[in-house]
Amino acid sequence: MLRQMIVVTDQSAESAPRVRLACELAQRHGAHLTGVFLTSTFLAQYMAAESLAGLPADTVQQILAQHEATVSASAEAARLDFEAAAADFRVTSEWMPLSGDGPRALLSVSRRADLTIMGRAAQASLSDHHTPAATIAMGSGGPVLITPAAPYQTGVGRRVLVAWNGGREAARALRDAWPLIAHADEIKVLVVSPDGEGGPDGMLQRLIERHGYRADLILDRSADVDAEAVILRQLALQKSDLLVMGLYGRPRLQELILGGVSRRMLTEAPIPALVSH
Repeated sequence: MLRQMIVVTDQSAESAPRVRLACELAQRHGAHLTGVFLTSTFLAQYMAAESLAGLPADTVQQILAQHEATVSASAEAARLDFEAAAADFRVTSEWMPLSGDGPRALLSVSRRADLTIMGRAAQASLSDHHTPAATIAMGSGGPVLITPAAPYQTGVGRRVLVAWNGGREAARALRDAWPLIAHADEIKVLVVSPDGEGGPDGMLQRLIERHGYRADLILDRSADVDAEAVILRQLALQKSDLLVMGLYGRPRLQELILGGVSRRMLTEAPIPALVSH
């Protein structure tokens, strides 16, 4: 059940369709939607310590004021777009600018929502700092719906492909996906097994059926190293509009280490992907 969702907005061309997708899902589930916009403090920190140290104080303040005004204008434009979309879909909403370049603020609000919707990376306004979607998925404790750069269908969740390997992350992703696939017309469960293992999984299929859905199993005998290519191929063959998969990796010393399949899906999947860790 989805009752509280957040959508990360930005200045990119992908922001508007992402917001409309979020509004559509909020309307479908009767959820409250919060629009998040990251504002950067990086410029002030950088200039104070480095490049403007030799300039007069009034010049520094003027540059910082111009930066702040530009960020405020970008945030206001994003707010107006978000509120217009929320009004079109008649969903309850609120606007929440978040200050900071790191993922901490975004992780904090994500942990207080049933679902986070964001692009492959969230960029603080006028900053080079990005927060990868994988960082939020790995640290938020909940599902993240990652939208691609390419155009994608509306009505996400009608034709679902579940990437399944029987692992903990895959099971978590499937459980987190139930609300999004509640109105699915078709669910395919993809198992990549070069030895043909993982054939008809009666218990998994009964689980899906007991949730009120029917699932077809696709067993692909390609080598494990080709799993990401198999998923991409099946997304096209099945004309899927939603990928459900576990996110495999671990954070280490601020560096996110992802498995090959997770890494490629986050950068190349042409449709929205619901990921969990």
